Amino acid sequence: MRSISVVDAEKRAQLKVTGTVPIIMRRITVTVLSLAIVLGACTSSPTSDPIDESTTDAPSETSPTTTEVTLPPAEEVERGTVDGVIDGDTLQAVVDGQRVEIRLIGVDAPDAADCYGGDSRTALSSLVTGQTVALASDDAEVDSSGRWLRYVIVESTPPVLVNAELVSAGAVVPVHSGHAQQEDFMARGDRAYASGKGLWGTFVCGHSADGVSPDRPQLRVSEISLAPAGTSEADLTEEWFQIVNQSYTAVDIGGWLVRNETGERYFDFPVGTTVAAGGSLRVVTGCGNTSGDALYWCSETPVWSISDNTIILRDQLGNVVDRRTFEIE
Repeated sequence: MRSISVVDAEKRAQLKVTGTVPIIMRRITVTVLSLAIVLGACTSSPTSDPIDESTTDAPSETSPTTTEVTLPPAEEVERGTVDGVIDGDTLQAVVDGQRVEIRLIGVDAPDAADCYGGDSRTALSSLVTGQTVALASDDAEVDSSGRWLRYVIVESTPPVLVNAELVSAGAVVPVHSGHAQQEDFMARGDRAYASGKGLWGTFVCGHSADGVSPDRPQLRVSEISLAPAGTSEADLTEEWFQIVNQSYTAVDIGGWLVRNETGERYFDFPVGTTVAAGGSLRVVTGCGNTSGDALYWCSETPVWSISDNTIILRDQLGNVVDRRTFEIE
């Protein structure tokens, strides 16, 4: 069994990243501006920081961050005019007289019908609608649905790298897809989470009928164990993650769910599941007999891996209760 450590968001946020789009071209500095005003109009401000502020140095709201990208020379760059926004990570643009659907590289937005889906779409729309944008590709040109995969840059003064801006504003979730700007996007996502921005805010999806506390429940992902390489279905009981209740009262988590950063992996906690005050609950990937302190996913394949390494715990309304990224020690 491999030893796994949880990497707190504030530690990852301190990483210095210098990723570039893998094309040998001229370099420009793209300044990521703030979407605080736009997102503030979409939803109420968070009432508390999602993690312990005593160990976090929140970034200044007034200090813009920059990320360096490499763009094609003027005669080679793709340019298009945005004439539609489908959701928070997908837009339509007219390029050389052809309307194409463009999926932003390295990010994932909530579905339109899910909590914050509309806010995420509004955030993207506020940046790109009607704009002429530069489009830069990474290793893959299209996704499985035939959509163009691109970094989208609004060529304003200063230019805006839209993908990164949405991550910094908490309008989308950064994903591990092996793209050139991945480390930078993940660090931005961690800072957004630590500051409670956008979809990471406290109770942005509302309160439950009996949820009147101004603070989110103090449940945390505390430990993770990955299945050994080559593990068979019968051995998936060696893969698990554990949550702990750090509050002084029991918490009913029936209807809560766990997802990865892209939403491809879900585990729904059964109705009536309760974690005692100071107690813990282990969720095992394989099959077994549910007990008071263990639930079984009963998956036929491993769920977590080195590349799929972010666990997001949400309550029954979709509010983020905890987000943890892990890596091998």
